[in-house]
Amino acid sequence: MSLQGLALCSRFSYPPNSLSLCGPEKKRDLNYYSLSGKTDKGTSEILSQFSTLYPYLQLIAQNNNIKDPFDTRVVEAYWLGNEFLSQIPMGNFIKHLRDSIQLSKKIKRAELELIFGKVSAGALPHHAFHVLNIYKRTGNIDAPYALETMDACLINWGQVKKVIPGAVIIETKPLRSVNHKLGFGPSRQRTVMAQGEKDTLFAKMKEGDWISYHWGYFCQKLSFRQLQNLIHHTNLSLSYANSYLLDFHLYLLDFHL
Repeated sequence: MSLQGLALCSRFSYPPNSLSLCGPEKKRDLNYYSLSGKTDKGTSEILSQFSTLYPYLQLIAQNNNIKDPFDTRVVEAYWLGNEFLSQIPMGNFIKHLRDSIQLSKKIKRAELELIFGKVSAGALPHHAFHVLNIYKRTGNIDAPYALETMDACLINWGQVKKVIPGAVIIETKPLRSVNHKLGFGPSRQRTVMAQGEKDTLFAKMKEGDWISYHWGYFCQKLSFRQLQNLIHHTNLSLSYANSYLLDFHLYLLDFHL
């Protein structure tokens, strides 16, 4: 069991869990793991109860002959993207969507076939693909996504401009919709919060760093490779969202940040 992978997964999973959007009601425990970087059997037990996250990790691990779904490479593949995503056969990805996360029971047949079409065209099982192409949440709340929700749910990135107590001011690009096409708008500054007073990773931040954030919370400092992977896989997911939009979903994209 990769302790480093568990700690990393906690960093990305705590923000939505703190808002009771997905995963078990274990926000205090998960926050401890996220802040300290310390993990134990309880960490994997909590993360295994995320009904969308964990099946994706299993899919990536199994198709890359990795025993531990919380291996750092697997966790990074799902949240940020890496070469392991391209090793997953199209049929296995479709089966995952249909059966493992049970989309066949949650969305209409026409929507499901549309999603399968994207997979057939080359879409990859990245977090951004799920956010941008599956229009109903599959966590604790069964409701459509609005644009603001998509933007918050994406793992986004930005460059630190100023470090302040408990937060950083970053320059980033928000998700926008123009003429029913999703994309990133002009750069703007926004505040991103530490995950708590004793956030060990946040304490190491400095101006100029590139970071990832989720639901307004700082996740991690990004290496150049991680940043490029995140940008690439997010833009790839955007391309599939824009190429296969359904008419009856366009109202979701009329909200502007």
